[in-house]
Amino acid sequence: MKRISIILMILLLSFSALPAQAASQDEMRIYSILTDRFMNGDENNNKDIHNDKDNNLPYGGDFKGIINKVDYIKKMGFNAIHVSPVFDHEKNDYLGYKINNYNQISKTFGGEKDFKQLVYLAHKNNMKVIVDMPVVATDDFTATEDTKMNAIEKSYYKDTPMIDLTNEANIKRYKQLMTEFVNKTKVDGLSMYVLQDNVDLSKVFPENITKIAITNSDVKVTGYDYIQTGKTSEQIAQAFKNVDEEIPEQHNKKELLSADNFFTPRFTSYAVHENMFPGTRIKQMMGYLFVQKQPVSMTYGTEIAMNGEKLPDTHQLLDFRTDKEVVEYLEQTSEVYHKYKEMFDGTSKVIYNEKGEQLIYFDTDKVDFIYNINDTSKSTNVKLTDKDIPGDKMLSGLLIGDRIHVKDGTFNLITNREETELYALVPPRGLNLGYVIASLLTIVLFTVFIIGAARNRKKHVNNLRK
Repeated sequence: MKRISIILMILLLSFSALPAQAASQDEMRIYSILTDRFMNGDENNNKDIHNDKDNNLPYGGDFKGIINKVDYIKKMGFNAIHVSPVFDHEKNDYLGYKINNYNQISKTFGGEKDFKQLVYLAHKNNMKVIVDMPVVATDDFTATEDTKMNAIEKSYYKDTPMIDLTNEANIKRYKQLMTEFVNKTKVDGLSMYVLQDNVDLSKVFPENITKIAITNSDVKVTGYDYIQTGKTSEQIAQAFKNVDEEIPEQHNKKELLSADNFFTPRFTSYAVHENMFPGTRIKQMMGYLFVQKQPVSMTYGTEIAMNGEKLPDTHQLLDFRTDKEVVEYLEQTSEVYHKYKEMFDGTSKVIYNEKGEQLIYFDTDKVDFIYNINDTSKSTNVKLTDKDIPGDKMLSGLLIGDRIHVKDGTFNLITNREETELYALVPPRGLNLGYVIASLLTIVLFTVFIIGAARNRKKHVNNLRK
């Protein structure tokens, strides 16, 4: 009896197991971390941490804290880690932008050794590391008198002098320091909050790395590989703060998409103002970002609906023990996108876009896909014809599991409110044979177990009577 049960269990597992497939697409999915507010992984570097419950002072987060959570970040579907400035900075500056020395990595964060270990571990996990570069003027630089900042940036920097990155001497010195840093640490990219006009990142950053510009005001910047603008972040935040909002149809291919950054209100604050449940809003927003064929970024703490509209409320300590609804959603959906990474290999276009609902068609050389995001206040039925989808195909849902066959030349894509589905266009098929066999084996196995248990009980009773 025991041997039969083991054989049946092996057969059941072999039928129900899903095939492992390749890793995710090449486009960067960035998790953006404010080091001090992420995780304190090493108490030994906390001698200068005297917080006394003042949220404007450092908490003690460090590189080891990030090292301890690399797997956590990767499982959510991210293949790049974006880290706030790593250099020696003012003692009471928790953000790390008010630099003392561009030549020394902060000992409070763990020093050069721990940072190199972080980069090594990320690379070992096929993840990139991008570091945000400060532009505060130390004695080595001359300052600019013409900066452009949003209200949050002004509240942080106040009268702090900023490097004039249009000055040739400054440009040469800054690029030298950045080149030395990249060569020493082997990071994959650098980013910068650009705070003045006419900065050319190709002149201030070294070659052969990813160059990212971040702007929260209307500045002119060139020489970047990608740009994350406050304007687009605001547009995405507005689109997903509530249901029935217009979803952006396309973006500039050089844009890095996100709903917030270190110096903007949290995306969650938009949803809270609308009296909407943040968890659902975040899942819908991140679902939209994760299917874009260009780099996207999520700020640390979004996965726990971190809220706030100004400093330091926007930079709370990450609580890893809180509700994991969004974390689990990101893990599950990113696993599907990893499994079917070919959807990112071809072209994509929006084939339907009505207030709150958008359908994106992914045309590839292997299998085509349709992503349907229903971000409306009601269930919907989008009707597509065999002009939109080949009539010899069916839609097989990969997130929820819906199957849609053509009927009278029409495909009815029915989704509930605030629901998202990714369909693969595959040849029509009937019952899933593997699923049927697995179900039957489950029934057989359970029956055999019951019969065996009954026989053993009867035998035990007979022995007692004897």
